[in-house]
Amino acid sequence: MPQAANEVNRYRIVSMDGGGLRGIIPLAILERLDGAVPDWRKQVNMFAGTSTGGLIAMGLAAGMEPGQLLDIYMTKGPLIFQRTLWREVKSVDDLSGPKYDSANREQVCREVFQDKRLSGFRSADKTKGHVVITSFDLDDRSDSDTAKRRWKAKIFHNLPTSDDSGDDLEYAYRVAMRTSAAPTYFSSYDGFVDGGVFANNPSMCALAQTQDRRLATPIAFDSVRMLSLSTGFFPYHMEGDERWGVLQWAPKIVSLLMDGVNEVADFQTAQMMASQDYYRIPMRLQTDIAMDDASELGVLQRIGNLVDISQATQFVKNW
Repeated sequence: MPQAANEVNRYRIVSMDGGGLRGIIPLAILERLDGAVPDWRKQVNMFAGTSTGGLIAMGLAAGMEPGQLLDIYMTKGPLIFQRTLWREVKSVDDLSGPKYDSANREQVCREVFQDKRLSGFRSADKTKGHVVITSFDLDDRSDSDTAKRRWKAKIFHNLPTSDDSGDDLEYAYRVAMRTSAAPTYFSSYDGFVDGGVFANNPSMCALAQTQDRRLATPIAFDSVRMLSLSTGFFPYHMEGDERWGVLQWAPKIVSLLMDGVNEVADFQTAQMMASQDYYRIPMRLQTDIAMDDASELGVLQRIGNLVDISQATQFVKNW
């Protein structure tokens, strides 16, 4: 009896949310999954990510180990989210400029990815090393008609296409900077900001990319399997009917945008895929840990080390 299509040529995806330094949590989980199921990541075709998840996705696609990336977060994280007196004065306590300078973040991205282009992540047969990275383009400069130019979502990817519509020639460090340029935290980069403004959980973006009609080799929908990793969430709520203005909403709007879309993407992906083909590791935080709080690095690692991965382990064993 012939095997079903999704048992013969499965297409495996690891998707990772945005969340700044909370990227330490999925990295700790990935390291534990490596210990429980050695070489499972060798089967992965695509790494998808937003913001910090995008950096991790490209690092893994480049052949780095979760432990290597974790070391970078632990040692370079405080440098990226470093405040100086000059920055505080210049931004007037964050009211007229981004909270952090982007120079240190760019230095780290350059050190990690050097001169690699997205095409350089792919395997020799072009079936693995795929990446899908979300960002948001503030000005669609590809349209020469200024009346039609607009801001819009941008998904960088290196899946082979029949019309060369992918982003093979993009430098990885520049894509890393674009996907992680979180509004209010960092300035835009190359005219792009953090993909978290529309897809902090990139699972649906990854799933949709597998069905792009421009792919050189079509990917059967029923062949796709996906493991989705959260960076954790704290259950915010607001009592009563808030009648806030810009000053009251501004400190909360980024968290609202990023947290608000996570569960929507999870719901949509779960509805589109069979239950045995999709698993998201639940990640409710017991305390509120800001995405830029470098004093909590050890706590974040401990959280990742304590998360129950039994179901995730079984999932990747069978995928």
